[in-house]
Amino acid sequence: MKYTRSDFPRDFLFGVAASTKQNLDMMREAGIDCFKFPISWGKVLPEGRGEASQSGLDAYDRLVDALLARGIRPCATLSNGELPPTLGDLGGWRNRDIAGWFADFTEIVMSRIGDRMFSAAPISLPIHINRLNLGDCRRSTARAIHHLLLAHGRGIDAMRNLGMSNLGVELDFDWVDPANGTSEDNSLLTLVDKRHARLFLSGLFDNTYPMNELADLESDLPTGWQEDFGTIGQPVDWCGLACFSRAQPDPLALAPFLTQTWQEFSRELPIFVTVNEIIGSNHEQVDRLNHHLAATKSALEQGASVKGYFVAHLSVDVDSAGCGNDRFAPEGLDSDLPNPDLTATFDTLKTALLGGSVSLPLAQPVGALQKHWNLVADIGGTNTRLGVITDGTLNELRKYPTGSLPELLDAFHTLRDEIGTNPRAVVAAGAGPVNNGTIRLTNAQLDLSEDDIAKATGAQHTFVINDFTAAAWSVAEITSDDVEVLQGAKEPPSGTRLVVGPGTGLGVGALLYSEGRYHTASGEGGHIGLSPRHVDEVEIFKAARHIAPECFFDDTLVLEAEMFLSGTGLPILYQAAGMAAGQSNVPVRSARDILEEARAQADPIAENAAHMFTTHLGAVMGDLSVVLMPVGGVFLVGGVAEKNRWLFKDAFRDAFNAGGRFSDLRRSMNLYVSEQHEFGIVGANNFCKSALAR
Repeated sequence: MKYTRSDFPRDFLFGVAASTKQNLDMMREAGIDCFKFPISWGKVLPEGRGEASQSGLDAYDRLVDALLARGIRPCATLSNGELPPTLGDLGGWRNRDIAGWFADFTEIVMSRIGDRMFSAAPISLPIHINRLNLGDCRRSTARAIHHLLLAHGRGIDAMRNLGMSNLGVELDFDWVDPANGTSEDNSLLTLVDKRHARLFLSGLFDNTYPMNELADLESDLPTGWQEDFGTIGQPVDWCGLACFSRAQPDPLALAPFLTQTWQEFSRELPIFVTVNEIIGSNHEQVDRLNHHLAATKSALEQGASVKGYFVAHLSVDVDSAGCGNDRFAPEGLDSDLPNPDLTATFDTLKTALLGGSVSLPLAQPVGALQKHWNLVADIGGTNTRLGVITDGTLNELRKYPTGSLPELLDAFHTLRDEIGTNPRAVVAAGAGPVNNGTIRLTNAQLDLSEDDIAKATGAQHTFVINDFTAAAWSVAEITSDDVEVLQGAKEPPSGTRLVVGPGTGLGVGALLYSEGRYHTASGEGGHIGLSPRHVDEVEIFKAARHIAPECFFDDTLVLEAEMFLSGTGLPILYQAAGMAAGQSNVPVRSARDILEEARAQADPIAENAAHMFTTHLGAVMGDLSVVLMPVGGVFLVGGVAEKNRWLFKDAFRDAFNAGGRFSDLRRSMNLYVSEQHEFGIVGANNFCKSALAR
């Protein structure tokens, strides 16, 4: 061998890329610094999304440990562009959603092994796009390129959020061998597919597509493609160039290829080059390796920041990782490339690499990997509560004034900055209607969108939900420790659940149970009709018409339930009861004062209003229960129920059960008062867990 390790910089790495049935002990004996292996999406997530395969994760876990035990740096590429078949059925790389699915896959894998990785790249981007079998459709090709780039950016973001470093972009080039006379120079222009190469390179490093390509390309790109470059252009730490050819490329082409790519695109980024395996007789292997290393030194002398040289083999079998004859998994490079005698290959490398070591760590620093966290928000008209969730548990709760939209978003951003990483997901719950990812927060007089939250926090997943969607989800995991039993089983059984909460308004939520999972159904149950239950209530309803005529149903005595059965409605009920009792000047009183006077039996009008409040609420909940048949329980939630338990005793339960021929049915239902503190935060968290598990 002409060259040895001492001819290269102290931090220069020599490695092997994912190969046929590798023997790790042989790699160690050859002095190999790094082993770069692909991770199979389908092996980790057989359906492409959803539940992970623990056996698949275990296999990669063993592989990483086996490499580190031998002093070899683990370097991973999360995908080579191949997809689980189920994702191909959903459109594959043509489907924009695949970028999010890829980010989820990245997170699952690196949450398991990212603490021990030396380096990682999301996707080996296939510059020769025809490898993805898209056919000749220009639109499909344009979208696949864009979504590959977007998935790369989402993958980098997912790993950064775990606290990982040394992340890069890997480009998988097919090039033409100038020695075969198919090109007049040895430059980047010898690529098989020059147009696609420049689309990828410009997209990654210039944050746009080449101007001369956009005229033909733009009509085929997805709507809003320009905005994606904020994600695509995530900073990376290095650039990997995998230079493959059906024939053995002339090693002399390597130097100008590396130099031009570095100067024109990757600029100051370190470059790691991966080339075809060195095949042939031992003499031919030594000769070709000398040529490759000469070209690499030439590129270094011309200023290219080449930091590593990898020899590529074919596939990897991770299932046997961990034993002395470690083998690694079928994934990746083209199966029709030659399969050399590995013993000869490693013997050739050994003569160059033995002696000396590199001044770089083997893996991520211990403790570098950070737990993912989610942010959940309960937004009220006055205050907003922000909860920090890790491992599904509330770890911290902050309270901020709701304020204006910029002030609200600043609270999200401030919390994100204090923690130091982006949340994986944000769920914001508030009182108001949700439409196309935007909630109109009625009490706060502002509109909050999922896009606003994503920009403020950098979260991969953002959701805005109605406050009673959150209230419904608050009882998804409720136990006997969290409830007072008014009727029925001590432990709430599984099944559809009804949630009713008198607060500022009257909220109604339903948690539907199907095939072992909960789902919410939105509605405005607080605005169903309320009418007199007894003759002596007729005058009270008539009096209420003078106070809130717009809330009555035409010319009937039926009014919106919320106008009596809420913190806003109870003062109306009190005034109407006073007017019906002959008082000419009924004072305007708060709901709190009315209930305090009623409990102290200090004001007969307050007592009557409180009695009507509790019996009508019980009747409404009984009626809704017959409609929904909530075998999992009926739950009162919120501050009114929690602070005024005296209201919800015999009279309330009797009204709930008064159903004529169906009274027995109502009596068979499980009825509870939720004792959960911060039920809005609890519900937003439960919603978040369910949404991320889909």
